[in-house]
Amino acid sequence: MSRVKTNNTDHAYFRAAERCGWGKKKAREMMKLASRYGTAPGNLSDGPIKDFLAARQDFTPRRVKLYQGYVFIFCSTSTRCITVYPLPDELKKITN
Repeated sequence: MSRVKTNNTDHAYFRAAERCGWGKKKAREMMKLASRYGTAPGNLSDGPIKDFLAARQDFTPRRVKLYQGYVFIFCSTSTRCITVYPLPDELKKITN
């Protein structure tokens, strides 16, 4: 099995540890899965979660993905994760 080198930012790993409690290995796996399987704002039906994610995409060229209750922000031209944080509690209630 070949290994694909990821080039996620140090900031992304720091925030994953701080905000999500993940070690580097778990963070790397979640970033990879979010990049591949995460839901983009354009694939959500209209509502507060779509609005929340779309607002994070407006100002700079980047891709925002929702995956397992976490928001991942990626570089617009690659799978490089810039930062991650949990979906706010009031929006998590909507998804459950």
